[in-house]
Amino acid sequence: PIMKFDMSVAQLNFIIQSLQEIKGDGEVLEIGVGGGATSVMINQIIKHAELNRKYIAIDTFSGFTDEDVAYENNNRGKNNKFQFYKSNSKEWFEKTLVAHGIHDAIVIKSDCKKVNYEGIGPIAFCLFDVDLYLPTKQVLPIIYDLLIPGGVIIVDDCDPLHPIYDGAGQAYREFCKEVGLTPEILQQKLGVIKKPIN
Repeated sequence: PIMKFDMSVAQLNFIIQSLQEIKGDGEVLEIGVGGGATSVMINQIIKHAELNRKYIAIDTFSGFTDEDVAYENNNRGKNNKFQFYKSNSKEWFEKTLVAHGIHDAIVIKSDCKKVNYEGIGPIAFCLFDVDLYLPTKQVLPIIYDLLIPGGVIIVDDCDPLHPIYDGAGQAYREFCKEVGLTPEILQQKLGVIKKPIN
């Protein structure tokens, strides 16, 4: 099956390298999976590099929540209905994974703001791609607390000049300031957070 990526080859390569370089025990988390293209790629890396990490995917599988859209429009001055990704489904996503030989993924259908992340355990790597401000603002600190030393979070859509999807980037930069990290935007839009080892 043909995969449609919303990222460049350089961006995908950066994600692959970041995942492979992490030491220590912890799981791989993807929040916001879209059509599953990056999900397939990440799982293939876990398998072929023998990383011995569980993969957990979290998505509403029905597009953005009304609460998050209302926040963009009422608090961030956006004028957009954010209707993308509504045609997705958990069943379709799981079949996409199976079609690529992936049978052991843990797939959670939920608003990411409502997930019990402590039940997932320590996290080594997280690709965080929910686009909007409110879910990024609320969930990013939780993921960081569970991140192992040396673990990495990559927040997509951190291009400050994007006219619609600049909410995640704002939340990312605010978080970095709150925890004393220097924001690092690589490959035009990937906000990187690496938890210090010491």
